[in-house]
Amino acid sequence: MAYHIRAAEPADAAALLAIYAPFVTDSCVSFELTVPSVNEFAARIAQARAHAAYLVVEDTARGVPCGYAYNGTFRARPAYAWASETSIYLAPEHQGRGLGSTLLDTLEELMRLQGIRMSEACITSTNTASIAFHERHGYHHCGEHTNCGYKLGQWLSVTWMEKQLLPLDTAPEPPHGLTDDELTPVLTAANARLATMGTELEPHRTR
Repeated sequence: MAYHIRAAEPADAAALLAIYAPFVTDSCVSFELTVPSVNEFAARIAQARAHAAYLVVEDTARGVPCGYAYNGTFRARPAYAWASETSIYLAPEHQGRGLGSTLLDTLEELMRLQGIRMSEACITSTNTASIAFHERHGYHHCGEHTNCGYKLGQWLSVTWMEKQLLPLDTAPEPPHGLTDDELTPVLTAANARLATMGTELEPHRTR
């Protein structure tokens, strides 16, 4: 099976929402309780693309998205600008093929280009596969909020993990959105890796 990674567009909203919706309705991976509308989801993509990275991975045989990944605001206060939170979602039938690793590696490279120093991951604590996935990618535990969410009849804790992407210099340039000149070589390299990559058993990372 062949895959291709590209930048997401608001027009992808319906296809990506179809991937995301079961994580809202049937799991505690996402803490949303109601599936957003297509228009709202399109607005989220546009907002993220304005200042961060938003990637789609497509099943090239069918020409449809089968997963996506993005980074976004960690906290609203200006001093948090150099940290960014990541999310990855894969359709179940495309999990376990190494796509999560490729998406995360690509996202991290783009975050470095943005000037992001710290990559933050907020994971439902019962999602042990995601926690192990992040550990394999160099993330370490930095905290837990216990019983801070309630969904599907249970109280849920969240585990925070993080990874340093760039040196913590004393006068960092403000982070910035990505240009096509920055995106293109990173996506080209990612797709070259996908073209030669064998399948590997790997759980997806989501929240």
